[in-house]
Amino acid sequence: MNSFRNTALALAGAALLSAAGPTTAQAADVAPWCTGDDLVISAHDMRPNGTTNKGHVVRFTAAEGVTCTIGGSVSNLRFLDAEGADMNVPLTGGQGEYSEATVHGFYSAVLYVGSRISGPHVTPASIQFDLPGKGSLGDRVTVAWPSWIGTPVQAGNIGWPVS
Repeated sequence: MNSFRNTALALAGAALLSAAGPTTAQAADVAPWCTGDDLVISAHDMRPNGTTNKGHVVRFTAAEGVTCTIGGSVSNLRFLDAEGADMNVPLTGGQGEYSEATVHGFYSAVLYVGSRISGPHVTPASIQFDLPGKGSLGDRVTVAWPSWIGTPVQAGNIGWPVS
């Protein structure tokens, strides 16, 4: 009976270790939160979606060899002129549903920016914002802006691209 008990204890111990193994491996597989240095960020015109709205997409691509997670909303968003001065473009709308995206290789996250075609227009040289951080603001980044926008401007949350 002693040998049966020892065998049962050994099997139970092995089962516990094998059950704990994936948990440890999964924790090691969780991608760290993205910083400005982890990302290549670019802004692009979107295809027109009618005659009333103009759309842009800000793409968050992982730098070579990087895998990281980003999500939520950007903060302190502003459009800048060629000299780097704030153009005081009015923003409207609220934050959308929170989501996160892990970027790496061919997988990018996006931030959609929309404005009206009718009404006042401005042509910024760049967009500047603070990346979302974990428990604090993330890095401040400035990205070249591709074309004119109408005012006011509405920005969504960072997430996966809509296909």
